[in-house]
Amino acid sequence: KKKKKKKTQESEGLASKEQTVSASGQKVVSAVPAKKQEKNEPSQARTYGNGLVVEEIAMGKPNGKRASRGSKVSVRYIGKLQKNGKIFDSNVGGPPFKFRLGVGEVIAGWDVGVEGMRVGDKRRLTIPPAMGYGIKGAGRQIPPNAWLVFDVELIDVR
Repeated sequence: KKKKKKKTQESEGLASKEQTVSASGQKVVSAVPAKKQEKNEPSQARTYGNGLVVEEIAMGKPNGKRASRGSKVSVRYIGKLQKNGKIFDSNVGGPPFKFRLGVGEVIAGWDVGVEGMRVGDKRRLTIPPAMGYGIKGAGRQIPPNAWLVFDVELIDVR
């Protein structure tokens, strides 16, 4: 009976996590906390119904300013192809990349994945083609229908 009761409680807890809804109104398929937080190991991952995966890598200041729709954000990032890990873009070592969040200045995966970050937070965004560059790709670096992985750090919010 104890084992059965414990299993029921665990599955109920999992079911409630699977039905969480993000601030942008998209249904989250799973929100499964990972084991211990280690270097570059996500502490929490959320997978959206459209395939987007948002992983928390490091948390910034608890009272840090949050990125919200319409705010101007500054980020550092490294962009890689999921298929082979090849880096196609990075601004590490250069000035932060600035854009207005939630208005379509960047690919849809960034608008959704960066929203809610606090200054100092680091996230890994795994972006499906539909929220990236789609069937056209981008230049010679990003092939058609490519899944993209971005390691993003929020530097500033205005």
